[in-house]
Amino acid sequence: MAAAAAAFAAIAFDVATGGPLSALDRPLSDWFRGHAGTALGDSMRFVSTLHAPRGILAASVVVALILLWRRELRGLAMFVVAVAGGASLNAALKHTFEWPRPDFDGAALGATDFSFPSGHVANATLLYGAVALLVLPRLWGRVARTGVVAAAAAMVLLVAASRLVLGAHYPTDVIAAIAEGVAWLALVCRLAGDCR
Repeated sequence: MAAAAAAFAAIAFDVATGGPLSALDRPLSDWFRGHAGTALGDSMRFVSTLHAPRGILAASVVVALILLWRRELRGLAMFVVAVAGGASLNAALKHTFEWPRPDFDGAALGATDFSFPSGHVANATLLYGAVALLVLPRLWGRVARTGVVAAAAAMVLLVAASRLVLGAHYPTDVIAAIAEGVAWLALVCRLAGDCR
């Protein structure tokens, strides 16, 4: 938790002061956008749409209903606090920093919202991370546990890539969102007292 929170703070400070990480934002963003062909762009749009707030909410409701049906009330409480609480934290951070979206060719994508940290990526980190935390205690063996963590991480990275390819965020936005989500999940897991 401390490492992820420190990473988030370091990125936020770097971006606020125009440090070396933020200096790479524009060239890296141009590279991601430049390597997005039509097929890749379409698939990234699909991934991004699935992980918009409505998609995350729908997936969260499904997971919550499964936990309720299984009468896993402690897991349900942890899941709701992890996902809903983390999403609220992300919204508060966006409105605290109020950093504008990338502006490519005079057209900022999603200009009605702020850029830092990425909501899509933070919410994906919270959703897939919370599901992994619920599943891991039920698994035995390093291979199965590693597979769950790898699958969750792959989904988060896919969402992060979609936001970069679409030009909706800078790299620091998505990295900070992952750090924020991991820090929040670690805090919730620690408070729940059921982290293995």
